[in-house]
Amino acid sequence: MKSNRIFALCFRAAAFVLCLAGVLDVTGVFAGNFAPIALAYYTTESNIFVLAVFGILLVRTAAQIKRDGANGRVSGLERLSAIAALAITVTLIIFWGLLAPGSNWRFLISYTNLQLHTLAPILMLADFFLFGEPGKLKRRDPWIFAALPIGYFIQATVLGFSGLITYGAAVGSTEIKPSRFPYFFIDFDLIGAFVFVYVAAISVFFMALAYLFLWIDRRRASAKRH
Repeated sequence: MKSNRIFALCFRAAAFVLCLAGVLDVTGVFAGNFAPIALAYYTTESNIFVLAVFGILLVRTAAQIKRDGANGRVSGLERLSAIAALAITVTLIIFWGLLAPGSNWRFLISYTNLQLHTLAPILMLADFFLFGEPGKLKRRDPWIFAALPIGYFIQATVLGFSGLITYGAAVGSTEIKPSRFPYFFIDFDLIGAFVFVYVAAISVFFMALAYLFLWIDRRRASAKRH
């Protein structure tokens, strides 16, 4: 499968369509009630990023097939794929670890939730490990990977204190309460300075996950050489 570009093309086309459906669904497009506030959540932003990466990979794979045939190396954008995989893995872990316990069970089994918080991460991780060439990640990459979640925290903090956005409760919550911040663990109004405790813990966890990705990449590259 790793050298079958037709399989990769079909996989990426299906992933692109599924991720697009998830983004359109959560933003209210399917219901005819577009909700731009949904674009300000990390879940949506990370899914849009993954959608864009799948789009790039899909076009690249089609071009490779046209130029070089159906068999051969598939990817070539391993670092970009790794950034997307880490970003969306954070979505999966944070949702199921911190947000799901307070969510309505009907939402938890809904297509919207499963697509955004579970299927999209699995698809991106599968693409990285199925088609990515091992050994392409660099030692400094975990710090580059951290740019998206750190950037989001800065975005949410600036928008929150500016008063430009009023969020509802986290998606799937049983209670909808207006808030200046998107998630309870970065809600300065709710938990005050404890936000920095959560952010520090999440940052340490994320960096550990990023270095785990790097270690796995190195191990896979070493196994391939031997």
